[in-house]
Amino acid sequence: MSRWVKLRSGFLAVFVCGMGAMALFADTPANPYWRIAGSNVFRLRAPEPHPPDPPPAPLPRVVPVGITTLLPGKRALLKIYFPAQRTESAREVACILAVGQREGAIEVLAIDEAAGSIRIKSSGTEMLLTLANDGPKGRPKSPPVGFPPPPLPPSPPQR
Repeated sequence: MSRWVKLRSGFLAVFVCGMGAMALFADTPANPYWRIAGSNVFRLRAPEPHPPDPPPAPLPRVVPVGITTLLPGKRALLKIYFPAQRTESAREVACILAVGQREGAIEVLAIDEAAGSIRIKSSGTEMLLTLANDGPKGRPKSPPVGFPPPPLPPSPPQR
């Protein structure tokens, strides 16, 4: 065979293969297998969008009531007001905690009785509470000590 015959037959083979490849990927509706490729054989779906994260739960309100050193070590007297949640109503808890102790999500980190301050961690958030600023407002007045005053004498009748 001559060189020209080999070259022509090579070009012809490439041309025929190229046309066959185009026939495989034809986008015509006459292709009987087009419906299979268009159908969702594995029932794949686009991912559904995730709902936004709910807002974080509100932190409980902590009111320092006092600091005591009567027992060994310093202790903080706290009132914790837990907010209402879906499954339970609002509640109030009174507790006496030493450094390192915890009540639910509230942990006492440090107590300074001279300054009247308590450093706590509430659900991962550190707070500094002072008795003067954060303590209970409007302390109840104690009743007077002693006997009640005598009743006033009756006034004379007026004419």
